[in-house]
Amino acid sequence: MEIYYYTFTGNSRRIAEVLASEFGGEVREIKSYKLPYILWLILSFIPYLGVKIDTQPPSSREIVLCFPKWTLNCPPVTTFLRKYADGKKIKMVICYGGFDEKRYAEFYLKFAIKYGALTADTMLVKRRELKENEEAVKNKLIDFVKSN
Repeated sequence: MEIYYYTFTGNSRRIAEVLASEFGGEVREIKSYKLPYILWLILSFIPYLGVKIDTQPPSSREIVLCFPKWTLNCPPVTTFLRKYADGKKIKMVICYGGFDEKRYAEFYLKFAIKYGALTADTMLVKRRELKENEEAVKNKLIDFVKSN
């Protein structure tokens, strides 16, 4: 299993690190442009938009992908799935703080399958819960990753 993350604020990185401490393995960042938040916000309104990314390609069939819930789209994650979902079993952990997170998770679930994922599943993690009760979130994350 390989653990990837894209983050703007650090929350998704924290989730990836929690999983790596439990399951081992290297945490790999999906890097993209260094843009101000307002520009990422504008780009997140464009469905299916991808951007250039820099990351090590996965070698495992099993991937955990941690990323934030943005408005309609997280362009670096969209690109990652387009490039690497084919033939993979993907667990996506989506960190959110606002609203409409279930629709967003469903979008990425279908998107991963569309781009060839053998299986895909999502888990939503509220930012506030991560900060206030990390141990409870950690236990849920472990159960999620272990589940088929």
